[in-house]
Amino acid sequence: MNPPDFSVEVVKVGLPGGQRVTVAVVPLSSVRRAWPIQPDGPISRVLTPAEIAASGMHVVLERRLAHLAGRVAAKLALLSHLRGQGYFLEARELGLTQMMAGPQEGRPVAQLPAGVPSCDVSISHSHGLALAVVASSGRVGVDLERVAPRSAAFQEEAFTDVERAWLEQQARVEGRTLDEVSSLGWCLKEALVKCSGHGLRAALQQVTFDGWTVTRDRQVHLAPLTDGPDAFVRLVQLKVPGAQEAGVTGLLVVGQGYALAVLHDAREAHPWRVESRPSVLREASR
Repeated sequence: MNPPDFSVEVVKVGLPGGQRVTVAVVPLSSVRRAWPIQPDGPISRVLTPAEIAASGMHVVLERRLAHLAGRVAAKLALLSHLRGQGYFLEARELGLTQMMAGPQEGRPVAQLPAGVPSCDVSISHSHGLALAVVASSGRVGVDLERVAPRSAAFQEEAFTDVERAWLEQQARVEGRTLDEVSSLGWCLKEALVKCSGHGLRAALQQVTFDGWTVTRDRQVHLAPLTDGPDAFVRLVQLKVPGAQEAGVTGLLVVGQGYALAVLHDAREAHPWRVESRPSVLREASR
């Protein structure tokens, strides 16, 4: 299923509550090897001319490669997800655009042929890896980050007091470093912002969680993130303030120097949403 010259990991993950999502990981090195773009090259066999042209908004080559790798990951995740439902399509039969305005500006949108059920898509990339997640219903959000030290000022702006206390407790219980769980918490908040429908303009302290419950101990292999013997992999039910029903589930991973959060919200209504306002922290960090 993988196009020539792309090394891709595509995994189907069963989340708590029964929802299945498809995750694809593409190393930027695969896209770099396929550069420059040629009419019959591997990139052009996956992405349409319009999708390739959209990457031209990035002047820096590394950012353009990350953009392309994210779209390749999304296309391959969509293909695998739809094939699991009996729809056998080619990559260029699918379209990927993005929201161009409003609080969800930049969110990817899958354009599918008539008769093919809609899918929700989320994309993230960080330090040499691009990752996409696809679901058939509800909303998904994903964030991938490199584990890094987080200053006290950062944590005070990014997390509520309840969240900071929870993350510190998890560091002790799980035997992980505070940098690891803080990076994971940052990923979780970013993914929650995406799947809540706020988009990237929401302030992180306006979309909050009170913790999570590990619902089952199940092996999920997602190379290269879970390749090490000390990888942290958890399928969780997220505790969201104000939620009257269980709706937000996900996959949390720490491994190989990365933190990853994949979240899915199965609910139609989101009673815990609040109005968005610009986040100085997020704008400054991108």
